[in-house]
Amino acid sequence: MNMVKAGYVLGVVASLLLALPANAQLSRDGGQTQILANKLDVAERNSIAVYVGEVDVLQGDARLRSDKLTINFAGNPNAVNGGGFGDILGMLAEGNVFYVTPELSARGNTGTYDAETETIILTGNVIVSRCDDVASGERLTFNVATGQSSLDGAGDDSRVHTIIGGPQDENTGGCTQN
Repeated sequence: MNMVKAGYVLGVVASLLLALPANAQLSRDGGQTQILANKLDVAERNSIAVYVGEVDVLQGDARLRSDKLTINFAGNPNAVNGGGFGDILGMLAEGNVFYVTPELSARGNTGTYDAETETIILTGNVIVSRCDDVASGERLTFNVATGQSSLDGAGDDSRVHTIIGGPQDENTGGCTQN
């Protein structure tokens, strides 16, 4: 790769990383976001970045993993020839999606993130665990800002299946250690 092309690619990647913290809040704490993947494809004129292969997104105390991650940007009105990145509108995570925070661990087939509402939605064979409690369903809606979540049922009976485990620590709201 020649130096000009390498510099352009590094500039694009740096732009992506700088844009994420201000607009994508996967963690209540926000902050700097790091994305690791096997490959990055950028369609700057369409304001889209696609990460493929062992995608791992880290922000604060939250982690999002998937096989593929597509980030949609609002576009930068100051960009030459249109396009550019601008604010993040949303993300689509596909294949083996995992979302983990200190409060919960969730997995599903597909995940979406809406920056305007700070909401993550996992669909398809969803399993959520908090401490020793485990629930399964078809659609999990999680508000990053408030920590509130909702799980809709799956299967022929369209019901949520839940197993409630051991006691939680009253002082911290977390799990007790055995």
